[in-house]
Amino acid sequence: MIHTDPDLAAAVGPRVRKSPYFDATVRAGLTEVSTYNHMWLPMSYGDADAEYRRLTTGVSMWDVAAQRHVLVDGADAGELVQLLTAIDVSSLRPGRARYAPVVDHDGVLLNDPVLLRMPDGSWRFSIADADVRLWFAAIAHGVGLDASVTELDTATLAVQGPDAGAVAADLGIGWFDELDHFDLREATVASIPLVLSRSGWSTEGGFELFLDDPDRAEELWDAVAAAGESHGIGPGAPNAPERIENALLSYGTDSGYHADPIELGLESHLDLDGPPFIGQDALRRIRADGPRRRLRGVVIEGEGLGVLPHPVPFLADGEPVGELRAAASSPRFGRDLGLALVDAACEPGTVGTVALLDGNRKAELVTLPFEDSLDGR
Repeated sequence: MIHTDPDLAAAVGPRVRKSPYFDATVRAGLTEVSTYNHMWLPMSYGDADAEYRRLTTGVSMWDVAAQRHVLVDGADAGELVQLLTAIDVSSLRPGRARYAPVVDHDGVLLNDPVLLRMPDGSWRFSIADADVRLWFAAIAHGVGLDASVTELDTATLAVQGPDAGAVAADLGIGWFDELDHFDLREATVASIPLVLSRSGWSTEGGFELFLDDPDRAEELWDAVAAAGESHGIGPGAPNAPERIENALLSYGTDSGYHADPIELGLESHLDLDGPPFIGQDALRRIRADGPRRRLRGVVIEGEGLGVLPHPVPFLADGEPVGELRAAASSPRFGRDLGLALVDAACEPGTVGTVALLDGNRKAELVTLPFEDSLDGR
């Protein structure tokens, strides 16, 4: 177990790629970054409370160019996509997207991308933080499919929050409210052609702009900032408290790299009895036998917990039964919350302790989502 949490600076050098929005984010006051898909991903602009408020009560704009797009192309592209994903892709029409977990032959989650069927009919994966392009290409070669796999330079800009629709209207996208979640449509913003997706890594509503010409990224940033000025738009980033409050899975953070999607609570997103895919037999066995672990919500005694820097043990009756994988102080619920991957026998209501850097704290496992467990408590 790690026992320290030093305050370290990131060494920004050429090995880790920079987003085409990088200069704009620096001008906007960027203070913290993380690495994601071998790129710098903005994490804070110095005022966590203001960033949370903008996201949950107003509108914010995020540089998520590190959320890379992987294109699957060629005569057998559709066949390869079906083989790679634990969902039935046959009904995914152009202009729609779907959450599409990817597993290996043993059913272990390799990535939890959004599969994009672009308006032109092409297939793209908007990926989480893992080198799945290499996996995709190896599978295509190994099974002899006529398909190519390419990482694109798409620069995604997210606009998230309750006022995102008003910003869309001021950008000239008056049809935004006609879109359902995960609808995609071609658009032009400030003379810049792109694709708008009604999506984003929050539960506050909003959209993502998929820009395939990174040379125009700063123009797009400035256009969105100008359209959002009257609505109080400001810079933001994937927000740890908001996503934990709403149990949005963070691949790697919550799952580690040895978890299956059933123990992570993703079974409803899988088509286990649909067309064949890699790992289907393994996931069927896990479904029949029951998972070894479960992802549970955790209510942590005390207040003021910062974002958890690394997983820590979850102890029940003094014995380790899993890990607290992520935690943060929740403005919405007024308490410290977390997500723990624990033995399946540890049901909601189990009370234990979590071994934090400042000492052990009492913690209770609860059912997810938190709103079902905590509203009225």
